[in-house]
Amino acid sequence: MREHVSISEIREFQACPLRWWYRYENGLWTEKTSSFFALGTAVHAGLANWYEPLNGGKKTGDLTMPIKLYRAAFADESEKVNWTNESDKDPISQSALGEEMLKAAIFEGDDWTAKAVERTFMADIAHSRLGKLPIKLKSVLDMVTNTNDVVEHKTATRKWEEGREHGDIQATAYVSVVRQNYDHNPSVTFNIVSKHSKGPNVERRTTTRTQDDIDRLYITVRAMLDAKEKGAIYPNPTAFVHATCEFRKLCDKWEAHPQPLPATASGMLTVLPSIRQSSLTKIYGE
Repeated sequence: MREHVSISEIREFQACPLRWWYRYENGLWTEKTSSFFALGTAVHAGLANWYEPLNGGKKTGDLTMPIKLYRAAFADESEKVNWTNESDKDPISQSALGEEMLKAAIFEGDDWTAKAVERTFMADIAHSRLGKLPIKLKSVLDMVTNTNDVVEHKTATRKWEEGREHGDIQATAYVSVVRQNYDHNPSVTFNIVSKHSKGPNVERRTTTRTQDDIDRLYITVRAMLDAKEKGAIYPNPTAFVHATCEFRKLCDKWEAHPQPLPATASGMLTVLPSIRQSSLTKIYGE
């Protein structure tokens, strides 16, 4: 059994167990990404530098390095995007949009002082009555403030719907992590920067979690471990990502678990042309 599980993996399982199975259990990682994912990654890079506690932009009042790191990250990530498949096919305008979103988030202002930025934490997944799972939770927190609360940066194509922050499993994971590592019951603030026809919109949503929420996180991960152990892996054709999922051809052939993968590397490339070379080598050898 692996030593830890990430919140990204838990979300993947919730969205579609078969997609989770292909990615996390079979190692079928692809180079597929979207223009907005590239933008979001780059905005995160800029904000991480802005809030960096020792010599970040907020401490010095200088935007130069956050913008420089944003541009570098966007350049790297945009190379992975198939721009012909994007609704916005212009990487220059998308880069400019992301830079506006970064500046909007910074100029919105805040009273946050970071203790840690982009810090990785490990924690037990513990239920109030059922004990601990035999696997730990690994979380990378965008920011832990000097009051031991959490700030999570989010880029979005539109404003979040009302109350979304209160059901987000990511916040539950972060509360569990901070409770164990800092002996503090934190609030989690989502720093949401979204697209808008009149310019980027910045909104801060703060939420908290109880032990009941952490118990539900435990149950979700327990279900994931049971699915793996019992072979109960099923596709979710109603998932939001199904229509554009890179595993669509494999999924359409799905009959039962365990689902056999193509016998040869060429066969895999036929159904999954965007598979990473490292994944192909791992499965089929050189």
